[in-house]
Amino acid sequence: MLRKINYTFIILCSITLVNCVYKYEPDISKYENILVVEAELSNLPGPYEVKLSRSFGYGQKNGSPVCDATVKFMDKTGLEIPLFETNEGIYQTIDNSFQGIVGKSYKLHIEIDDEIYESDFETIKEPIPIDNIYWEFKKIDNNRGIDILIDAHDSNNKTHFYAWDYEETWKFHVPFNNYDLFPELEECYKSDRNTNFITTSTTNRNNDIVKGHSLKFITEEDNRLYLRYTILVKQHSLSEPTYKYFKDLNELNYNQGTLFDPIPGPLSGNIENVSGNNKFVLGYFFVSGATEKRIFIDRSELPLNYYPTNGFKECKRHIFEIPADEIGNNKSDGLFPNENEYRRIEPKIDSLITQENFLIYKEIIPAQSFPFYIVYLAKPACYTCTAHGTNVVPDFWVEKEDN
Repeated sequence: MLRKINYTFIILCSITLVNCVYKYEPDISKYENILVVEAELSNLPGPYEVKLSRSFGYGQKNGSPVCDATVKFMDKTGLEIPLFETNEGIYQTIDNSFQGIVGKSYKLHIEIDDEIYESDFETIKEPIPIDNIYWEFKKIDNNRGIDILIDAHDSNNKTHFYAWDYEETWKFHVPFNNYDLFPELEECYKSDRNTNFITTSTTNRNNDIVKGHSLKFITEEDNRLYLRYTILVKQHSLSEPTYKYFKDLNELNYNQGTLFDPIPGPLSGNIENVSGNNKFVLGYFFVSGATEKRIFIDRSELPLNYYPTNGFKECKRHIFEIPADEIGNNKSDGLFPNENEYRRIEPKIDSLITQENFLIYKEIIPAQSFPFYIVYLAKPACYTCTAHGTNVVPDFWVEKEDN
């Protein structure tokens, strides 16, 4: 599965004079309609995806997908592996038995109308196992948090260029819920993945060893570790040109637009238009030897002085009292009013709801030992977990075993 790689380039122009500052508004309405390619292939099981889209102008969020293209992987023996469009601009291998072979070289072939784009042949390097994924509690830039680290090494001293991506999933609870009536809306799972490869090189070290490289820092302002969390890390063995491309791409994306940033230059990938019209193309055919490793982190395993948020600091439960004599003297025997009684209470509840502040959260305590009903109201996102994730337990999810 592809990650969303940021290919947005912004040039910030500033003119400063002594005692005078003039605002400069450049004309950025025009831009080239460039093909953008995101493609990956490794030795891990597929399916593999290729995403084709067009570049987009400043102020826009996404480029338009490129549909109805012919897309395939090819090796040096002439073997062709076709990819089929499964969604607009998304092409996927259908042969589930196909996966890249370590030591073999592949290229990407794309046909769009009368234009042909091809990558260089890229060789799948030997995958290197992940030695360990672990965490440390530390303070970075005045933020306390959990730093997730990785160790790896190549005993043959041949890899030298590494990249990582990861997918995270965490369990969370909403703060308010009628657990007896709607238990399926109390607990959910949310997933996310990094958008840029994390890269490093061991060329300046005596041995091909990666030790304590940071993958993710989770602060106390994040709710990922409030209950239970897992991260699946994929480690890639890269060629030197691939490493350099993604290292340069990260540097361009991380620049803050200050006067001291390096001037952006053209970022040349390994894909070109071979139709003879010299049209520029953005993107890279990313080929690697890859291994994966997953760990779980439970809140009970973390230091007692780590205080993660539950993610719902803005949620408030509004409490109202409705005088029983405004409704009638009929009282229910249980925690919740019976149907007829609720129908009489409902107009009063509707009068308490304001569109901009909160909607109904159905928890009503009937007037039994006191002369009023207690009504709780809250925003839907505060009592419906599916507003933030899914209540379907992931196939890979494992709960902590009780000791």
